[in-house]
Amino acid sequence: CIYDLQRMHDEWSVDSYATNNVPDEEQLAVIEVDFFRADKFVDLDNDGITDLALRAVSKALGTAKIDQSAIVDSTVLRARNAVSHFAPSSASYSPDVKLEKGVYFCGDWVDRKGHASWSTEKSIVTARQAASKLSTDFGLTRSRNEVIPAATDTPQLSTLRKLARLLRSYRPPSSLPPSPWVYAKQLLS
Repeated sequence: CIYDLQRMHDEWSVDSYATNNVPDEEQLAVIEVDFFRADKFVDLDNDGITDLALRAVSKALGTAKIDQSAIVDSTVLRARNAVSHFAPSSASYSPDVKLEKGVYFCGDWVDRKGHASWSTEKSIVTARQAASKLSTDFGLTRSRNEVIPAATDTPQLSTLRKLARLLRSYRPPSSLPPSPWVYAKQLLS
């Protein structure tokens, strides 16, 4: 995932540069690149991972690769095996973005209220939803925390969702395992 932090953080925004009359040569692009299931290259040194990130940005955006010497600052964070795993029905235990006035949650484990997003995108969506609730609760009127609606389902995905709902409505005999994961675990043990 590539994040344009200039659109997410006021202190790096293009608007801030214009407002503060920052000369073009002092303006910076600020991005973040997240790799998932990156265990195969997590042992590269920081320069190697930075170079990999620059190649990924170039490939994803169809641009020339930024020369590493143009990087003013970089940080590499490593989290081995850091992947969210969810169990069947775990979403029913997800908290809302607002517990009470002054207590807000965001993350990929929080209920995003119908927005079709997952993982990092879900974290951003719930962060914006929490910011919106906070802004409303405390009368903040200049907050920019809109959530872009997810794209509508394609006809194929819509059909698969209907089929999944139908399959979930069928309750198998109690002698069958409750989920494919339990069945696989029983077979392997």
